[in-house]
Amino acid sequence: MLVGAACLAVYASLTPAVPGDKDSGEFTLVLATLGLAHPTGYPLYTFAGHAFVSALHALGFGWAHAANLFSALGGAVAMGALHAVTSRIAVAAGRARGAGVFALLPVVALAPNPVWTQEATLAEVNAWHVAWCLLAALAAWRAARTFDGDSSPPSRVRADAALWGLVAGCGMAHHATSVLVALPLTLALVIVANRRGRLGAGTIAAFAAGALPPLACLGWVAWRAWHPVAGQWPVLESTWPSVADHLTGAQYRTFLGRFAPSPRQAALLARWVWPPLVPALVGAMLAWRPPASSATAVRHAIGAATVLSCGYALLYGVSDPAPYFLPALALGLALAAGSAAGMLARRGWSGGAATALLAALLLAAAPQLKAASDRNDAFASLDGLIRRMWDAIPPGEAFVVWDDDMASRLRGFQQLEDSRADLIVVQPRMLSHRAPLRRFETRHHFDPMAPIGGDSPPADRGPLSSGQLVDAIIARINVASPLPVYTFDPSLQSLRRLTKPASDSSAVTGAAAAR
Repeated sequence: MLVGAACLAVYASLTPAVPGDKDSGEFTLVLATLGLAHPTGYPLYTFAGHAFVSALHALGFGWAHAANLFSALGGAVAMGALHAVTSRIAVAAGRARGAGVFALLPVVALAPNPVWTQEATLAEVNAWHVAWCLLAALAAWRAARTFDGDSSPPSRVRADAALWGLVAGCGMAHHATSVLVALPLTLALVIVANRRGRLGAGTIAAFAAGALPPLACLGWVAWRAWHPVAGQWPVLESTWPSVADHLTGAQYRTFLGRFAPSPRQAALLARWVWPPLVPALVGAMLAWRPPASSATAVRHAIGAATVLSCGYALLYGVSDPAPYFLPALALGLALAAGSAAGMLARRGWSGGAATALLAALLLAAAPQLKAASDRNDAFASLDGLIRRMWDAIPPGEAFVVWDDDMASRLRGFQQLEDSRADLIVVQPRMLSHRAPLRRFETRHHFDPMAPIGGDSPPADRGPLSSGQLVDAIIARINVASPLPVYTFDPSLQSLRRLTKPASDSSAVTGAAAAR
């Protein structure tokens, strides 16, 4: 509890009052409006986050600040749970005294890591996902001891089976990759319960009863498919196949099977992910060492979950894979520190070395936290630029085209701040999907995907594959609509009005927007 409280104070102080990059603007909008995020929807995160940010907003916090603080709370819960998991592993491995000191090692190693602090200070799902992974390890540890205990009554066995069902269901209702952790932990509990003759119908029924309530949250995706709001993923259609695709993340299957970080992410991985990942994977291997105990199967399962989570991150070919290594880092570092504590205790070593390493990690934390603070200053500067460019758009109805995931920031201005409802924000790549394309055609009476001067291509189009196609969509909108079309690109500080055929052009440069 103290570790979590300390981390909450640090993360809250680092939390910016504005959205960050990538999906932060989208999650801010989803939490504020109780909408629906990109696949797989994250319904449990949305429900809990909406209640949290609505309460903070009623107290005077801005929507973005409140959404970022929700991640700060998730980060604090994760670090408190990381200490608790490591302590239990250390005690089970033979470190009766000083386990709490050893348990601080993975916390101090991970808590200030810039990859982690970005997730723990911005509106994202990953801080709460790591928190769930570690809380799941704690719940499995408790259930294993109950199932393996000679004096555990049937009512206690069923209660812990229901608790584990609740935890596993919450994972699936939050993040689909929770299966990489829930599956090995569940298998470990099945082995323990079966060995002690406690894997009966009552235990299985209790597990199912616990899992059903959180799994029911997945129905929110179907509800939103037929009851859409402005703050939701535009690709979702009012069909059951579309709902299934959203829940399973079918849209992102093309990324599986390769590793393709951007150059910036490659540098980030080399500095902040690969070094701690080495001891994390060593920890996964140490999980298979003796001594044997009632927690041995769970320790093995945590090691397996570490390897599975790391393998998934290495086979998911998005340009920004760093956050996907965080579950493996947290679980593996807990195993490494806990197992090392037990081995040193069996050899009669004191905790002096751990204390010295802890001091070194604390010294290294200062520049890492400084980097997080500087990053938030950059987010504030970016937010100011986006707002100045938005305000620089002349009055009147117009298209504003920004081919970036951060286009949701502009929709946030409209829906959360009642700013410039007359502007039509367009993210061209989304128009390659059927649902947003149909809505665009219904509203504007032309097909933005049709070649200029030619027939419309088939309705079943695949995702955009090139910048040339994006440019073609922008050109088509400019030709087919009498409304002004502005291209919005904060990375170039450029807000430009496109030239209409046979008409005068005008431009608003980044410098003018800044003025």
